Amino acid sequence: MSLINELTTFLKGNLPPALYRGQKFGSFMGNLEIDRVFKLVTKQPTEQLLCAKLRYDAVITFDEFPYRVYDPCLVFALVMCWLESKNSDDEQFNNVNPDIDVSENDEQTAYLMISVPLFENITLIEHENGSIPHRGKRYRLGETSIWMHPEQVNINAN
Repeated sequence: MSLINELTTFLKGNLPPALYRGQKFGSFMGNLEIDRVFKLVTKQPTEQLLCAKLRYDAVITFDEFPYRVYDPCLVFALVMCWLESKNSDDEQFNNVNPDIDVSENDEQTAYLMISVPLFENITLIEHENGSIPHRGKRYRLGETSIWMHPEQVNINAN
């Protein structure tokens, strides 16, 4: 599961359903950048070729956050706790600080956006029927799948 999917699932698992049901909630990738790498990495049980690092912002939006009913700090705290749980596993999370934007819609709701900078490795696994040719061999994509997601996660392509 990709990081944006993990974060979205974590939020939906811990927020009141009223905050994310319908079109009020969105999760998408913004500011994508890719760096070419191409080096062999060993991940048991399969060797993988790291071909690129994809950097992006995981953007979580609430179009009509009911700030008079729920404190927006609930969302901020959940994101920070998710990052902290990742921090113990991976150095890439050491200095990650989300950006926040809140603007009032009316006396009851606000637009709330939190943007978390993340990166994912794009890896290849040698496979005789793979769709990716490289240096005389065929490869398929490795484990991380950024574009595929479980049905319950709402990923908006913006």
